[in-house]
Amino acid sequence: MDINDLSVFVAVIEQNGITPAAKHLHRVPSNITARIQKLEEELGQSLFFREKNRLKPNNAGLKLLGHAKQILKLQHHALQDLTDQEPSGLLRLGSMENNAASRLPYILSHFHKQYDRVEMELKTGASGQLVEMVLSGALDIAFVSDPPSDTRLEKAFCFDEELVMILPLEYAHLPLPEKLTMVGYNRGCSYRARLENWFKRNSHICDRVIEIPSHYTMISCVIAGMGVGIVPKSVLALHHFKGEFIERKIESELAIATTYLVWRKDNVGGAINAFLHSIKSNQASHMHKVS
Repeated sequence: MDINDLSVFVAVIEQNGITPAAKHLHRVPSNITARIQKLEEELGQSLFFREKNRLKPNNAGLKLLGHAKQILKLQHHALQDLTDQEPSGLLRLGSMENNAASRLPYILSHFHKQYDRVEMELKTGASGQLVEMVLSGALDIAFVSDPPSDTRLEKAFCFDEELVMILPLEYAHLPLPEKLTMVGYNRGCSYRARLENWFKRNSHICDRVIEIPSHYTMISCVIAGMGVGIVPKSVLALHHFKGEFIERKIESELAIATTYLVWRKDNVGGAINAFLHSIKSNQASHMHKVS
């Protein structure tokens, strides 16, 4: 298959017809028609329903559309890497909400100073949700904790977070009851999974879960006595909550949560490589300052 034919094929579907596609690609309609016919002959099957001079993709056409878009995307990345010395375009980034608040501002500021031609689009969510969005192609790259083993994914270490339990002040001088209410992030969050693990290890029963998407709201709910939660120390450092709740250390294997940057192995490009390089150089600079 000629990649130019695939480009024409995608344009016909996205522009809703031969004539609009011809105008979009700056070609004559007869050339577009010939390209489509050539592609169908090579594949040995029709790709469109033809009704009253209108083309609508059939099942085969819809199947080819997904593959064609991937091929054209890879071609774009290849040309960008080989010809564009400075990364540009849109980078769709995902992050856990706590990272977005505590660490991402510094990371993005560092990246923007190095690569100001790259536009950023940020989506926050639970780790599980973000991984699924990377795998589906809705995100290019994402900060997640405890990513699953998946042969389609690449990952790079970013930093470790220390998690602590936070409890209402009423438990300052009282033993924790057997049944507790969990104030946690949404399902798919690795931190929530760690808190659930803590419940099991310490013979506590979670009688109720209050799902909170925001770390700030979650902390406020704990202060109000609604239940117990788990948060990174870096998040607590952002707020002035001293003396309003109790911090309690948890088992080290549950407390240390590593954050990784994940992306699809088949989704590589200048902007993604630039972001990885920026992360590494930022880490090296931080380590140099500490030492």
